[in-house]
Amino acid sequence: MKKEDCKRLNVSSIEFNNMETVVSDSDLTIEIDSYKAPERLTGNETFEDCNFKIHKKIIAFTWPCMLELFLISMVSIVNLIMVGHLGAYAISAVGITTQPVFICIAAYQALNIGSTALISRFVGAKDYESARIVVTQTLIISIISGITLSIVGFFFSHFIVSAMGAQADTIYYADLYMKYMSVGVIFQSIPTAVSALLRGAGYSRPSMRFNIVSNIVNAALGYIFIYGMWQIPGMGVKGAGIASTIAKIVACIMSIYTILGQRHTLKITPGELLNINTNMMKRILRVGLGAVGEQLVLRIGILVFTMIVTGLGTIPFAAHQIGISIIGFTYNISQPFGIASSSFVGRSLGAGKYEMAEEYTSKIRKIGFTASIIISILIFIFSKPIVSLYTNDPYVIVFADTVLKIIAVIMPAQSSQLILTGSLRGAGDSKWPLISTICGTLLIRMILGAVFVKIFSWGLTGAWVAVAIDQYVRSLVIYLRYKYGNWQHISI
Repeated sequence: MKKEDCKRLNVSSIEFNNMETVVSDSDLTIEIDSYKAPERLTGNETFEDCNFKIHKKIIAFTWPCMLELFLISMVSIVNLIMVGHLGAYAISAVGITTQPVFICIAAYQALNIGSTALISRFVGAKDYESARIVVTQTLIISIISGITLSIVGFFFSHFIVSAMGAQADTIYYADLYMKYMSVGVIFQSIPTAVSALLRGAGYSRPSMRFNIVSNIVNAALGYIFIYGMWQIPGMGVKGAGIASTIAKIVACIMSIYTILGQRHTLKITPGELLNINTNMMKRILRVGLGAVGEQLVLRIGILVFTMIVTGLGTIPFAAHQIGISIIGFTYNISQPFGIASSSFVGRSLGAGKYEMAEEYTSKIRKIGFTASIIISILIFIFSKPIVSLYTNDPYVIVFADTVLKIIAVIMPAQSSQLILTGSLRGAGDSKWPLISTICGTLLIRMILGAVFVKIFSWGLTGAWVAVAIDQYVRSLVIYLRYKYGNWQHISI
């Protein structure tokens, strides 16, 4: 940070440091004052101290998000690792359900983007009554969408996995696993909504807690149900589905208690969930539906792309699923910085501090880029040992090793894109993330993926080269919008 930048931020520090702190006698305190500007410098402090305080604030918000998303990704990773030792058919069966389930999850996650943007604006403006209305309307939307998607996934499971190109040796197990994962969608929608709401208010730790418990439940029950223990018989792929669903139910119960049972600024009563505020719901959907469009384009593109890869056979597809698992892990390293950017930018704009929104984005982007470079190097160097955690099949290892090296190249672009997209979403801009996704996923990943695989016969390597080009194109589009757009003045 330059000297004049630190002076500029220091001018507004008194105003921000007077923002309300909500103190509770429970273990949950929504730290509205986590948005304090850097404290006024004393005569003994340097401008490096000012930099340090901003970095400390960003890291304090980001690390619980990172741990939470890491734990969420660990559900699928742990399941893949445990069923992987049953054979390639089990990896493919579990992997085939990944994209359809992610489409369901992406739909209500995207709706929550509108909620996060509004919550952060209202908290920045200290309008807590409106913030609580956002909470009730978000939960209503999440419950309705979760139930709907669960029903569709459960009753059309066989059709879905067949359309995904499941082979004869995997279709039975893929159908079975899909049914259990569909039941879990409703129980995952509520904690996802609660997490998004609390993050928008500047608090990122509660969701980390119930995800820790959920992952412990998933790992423990997964091992027991898959392989068998005591009087419980091993159930293989079915056991993985049961364990995952129970873990999601546990997280759901904890999230409901967090938003209804503890004392904090965003607390609501069960009766308030019966009150539908059409005006606020429209405002949530105005931003959220653009994000839904983005996610649906992304997931449909990935779905078609997965169908292209499925045609390569069981072994390459098993390697592909390992790659999907790892790139999901890298996503969960970068996405917390995007979440932080969205929250800080939204609260800055809500308080009318446009320059602070840009300053936080700049700092978060630098920290995120540094983290992505470190992880990329580790993945590139240790790609083969990482793959070996999933399977001991030598053919799968060879394919997946190449995929992981490509993922290492992808990660820096992925990080920049997610962080700048987070800033735009915090400002209420869901149009340009949609445009970037159309450019990257539909025009690049799907088309180039088909060309590289079907025409050039580059196999799995060609498919993942298309993914890399997709990520860099999306990153460029988002950067240009952030750099030259008027996103700070969007009204939501």
